[in-house]
This record gives sequence, structure tokens and C-alpha cells, in this order.
Amino acid sequence: PVAMNRMNVLRKVLIAAGILAVILFVCIALLAANLGQSASESFRSSYHYDLTISTSGPIEDAVLLIPLPSRYDPKTGANVTPLDLSRASFSHFDRDNISVTIEHVDDIPMLNISADRIDPVYRNRITPIPIMPGQNESELPKPTQIYSNRYSEETPVLVEMELYVPGTGPDHEIDTRTPIGTEPLLAPYRIVGNLSSSGGPTDGYYVSPGSSGYIIEVPFILSFDAADDENVLAVSCGFLGTNQWWVLGWQSNSYHEMVRHEFTGPCNGTYPARGILVTGEGVY
Repeated sequence: PVAMNRMNVLRKVLIAAGILAVILFVCIALLAANLGQSASESFRSSYHYDLTISTSGPIEDAVLLIPLPSRYDPKTGANVTPLDLSRASFSHFDRDNISVTIEHVDDIPMLNISADRIDPVYRNRITPIPIMPGQNESELPKPTQIYSNRYSEETPVLVEMELYVPGTGPDHEIDTRTPIGTEPLLAPYRIVGNLSSSGGPTDGYYVSPGSSGYIIEVPFILSFDAADDENVLAVSCGFLGTNQWWVLGWQSNSYHEMVRHEFTGPCNGTYPARGILVTGEGVY
């Protein structure tokens, strides 16, 4: 009888374990299906372009042709950009006097920023106001922003003019690992080197360890007069292509480019500038 009872107990334990295993398998399968559905339903791909410009002094008769992302479209036989300037947002741009358009140069879209005169933007320093314990932040005086088109002791901080453009959403998953030849890139470009996987400072840029990608070179076509031979025009542009989806939180992968350069004095010609293309960042 004792052996029989042990066999019955063992059989019940095995049956219970089997039932638990089946329940666990079903739960895992349902969870995987729900996560897969969640990822599929929330999946989105997008492009983003940003540009900052600052000039230490006024420049005149200015025409700035700046690289835009584009790719060759075999369907149309032309280079196309995913950017639509009607969706652009501007900060500190004198939109009444500065024209911003897309112009094709040798069949490649470039950003044309032109004006009879582009003045710098300076502002005052904002001194942080300490908040005492128990003090209501809304009761503190609001800082006053003072702007000027010239440097002074009152307005010593040079302000960047900013442009941000969200790209037209692609109808495909972005190839963030190998975007060359398949995705928009700042153009025209030339690959001049590879990024080191060890990371660190690379050609004036900081690269995260383990990153892969290339050192690129793109042209800026500039024409303007500057009264000061030491005038500095600083230009920085970047482009990001990213895929995002939701699985117990937002996940993503991306590729991005960044190019920045400082131009001294008056300019009239084509000026190559180096930047980086970082690929395969994120979760796969």
C-alpha cells in the first residue's frame, strides 16, 4: 500500500508538472504573439535633418549651398531628397530677409540659403536664480532675453540660427546597417576613411566605442563678402534615419551623419568639409 500511494503521488506530481508546462508554453506563445503584434503595429521609420549656422559678424551678398540628404531613384532617374521645406521649423532666422530653398546643383539637391545681408544674433547672459527651500518657482522674476546684431558687453553670447526638417516617412524599413546606395545620405559625398571600432576622437568628432561607419567629405559652395577678414561662419548639419517599435518599451536602430566646419573671412568657391557616417546603431 505504501508503494502504491507513492506511485499515485508521483503520478499526480507528473500530471501537475505536465499541466504547468503546457500552461507555461501557451503563455509564452501568447506573449510572443502579442509582442510581435505590438512591434508590428507600432513600427515606424523616419528621417530627420537639422542645420545650425552662426556668423560672428555681418556677411553680405550671401549664397550658401549646403549639402542635403538625397539618393538616386531609378524609377525617376533623378536624385531625390526626402525633405520638404514646407514642414521646416526655424529658430533665430530672419525669415523676412533670408531665403531658404532647395536648389539642384549638377542634378543633386542642395539647400540654398541666400540674402543681401545676414546679421549675427547675440544675446545677453542668463544668470541662474537660486531657489530657496520652500520658495515657489512661479514667484521668481523671469529672466529677460536681450538680442542684438552685434557683440557687446551686454550681449556677448553668439546665438545659432537653427533649421529642423522632419523627412517624409519612407514606405520601407530603413536599412540602417548598410545605408550606402540604399538610403539618403548627405550629397555629394566621398568616403575618405573608416571609423575605428575602438571609438574616441576621430577627425574632430567623438565616436562611441564599437561604432562602425565612415569618414566622409562633402562640399559647401559659398559666396559672400565679409568686412572682417577674421569673421567666422560656423555651419553644422546632421541627418538621422531611424526605425522604432514598441516591445515592453521603445526600441530602435539608426544611422546618422554629422558635418561641421568653420569658414574664416569672405568666401567664394567650393569648400570640402569632413564629417562622419555612423551605421548600425541600436537594437536588431
